[in-house]
Amino acid sequence: MKKPGLSFKITVFTSILIVITAGLLIYFSYTYALSDLEKSIGERLEAIATTGALMIDGDLHNQIKNAGDQESEAFKKIQSVLREIKNKNKLKADLYTLGREGEDLKYTVMTHNKPFIGDLYEIREEMWPSLNDGKSTHTGIYKDEHGSWLTAYAPIFDSGGNISGILDVDIHLDTFLENLQTKILRLAIISGIILLFGITLSLLLSRRLVKKLTYLSKITEKISLGQMERTIKIKSGDEVGELAESLERMRISLKMAMDIIEEKDKED
Repeated sequence: MKKPGLSFKITVFTSILIVITAGLLIYFSYTYALSDLEKSIGERLEAIATTGALMIDGDLHNQIKNAGDQESEAFKKIQSVLREIKNKNKLKADLYTLGREGEDLKYTVMTHNKPFIGDLYEIREEMWPSLNDGKSTHTGIYKDEHGSWLTAYAPIFDSGGNISGILDVDIHLDTFLENLQTKILRLAIISGIILLFGITLSLLLSRRLVKKLTYLSKITEKISLGQMERTIKIKSGDEVGELAESLERMRISLKMAMDIIEEKDKED
């Protein structure tokens, strides 16, 4: 079985190098873009939540306990504030507040047309700074059955400075992520084109190199057989050119030596 030639090896090595470089470029580009998206949107959403929470009357929020309170003045006032926050910030997802009862977290006020006061909400890890320390925070990008989301939380205070609940502001990120994936796909396509170009260029250059080396190999073989009349001609400014010049000097020296030997033999 014939072993792979130098041209093949150079092409394969170059291809692998380009693929690894392109892969790393795509990976780090996507990771950085995703991190930047998460940070920028998270900070914006957290600012909305923080500002919005200051607009909510915590004393009124404390008055809302169960489904029967949906017709109360307190519920209607806070719902109106939430809808104003949603409209002014052009948010598509509904807003809602959550109140803590013991170890449970329950929906209190929401912008939805059909309220669900008192329904339980599973506490997320990112909520604790708002629930315990009164600090605004936001999640990373997460997924549920409705898609990809990012959520910000801000504490709601009553007149006594106590935490009445938290404001939850969500944003649906599927469109953002689709746009990001489209950009990464374009980068992958460009990388693929560069890969093809690199392989083609590598193949052409390696073949040219191998052609020169094959020529030198045949010349040195003829020299080893005593055929030293043919001049070595390779015009190249690289190492192959230097090798050709060295071989040519060697050929001339050997030919001169052979000529001297032949002349001595004739004289004898």
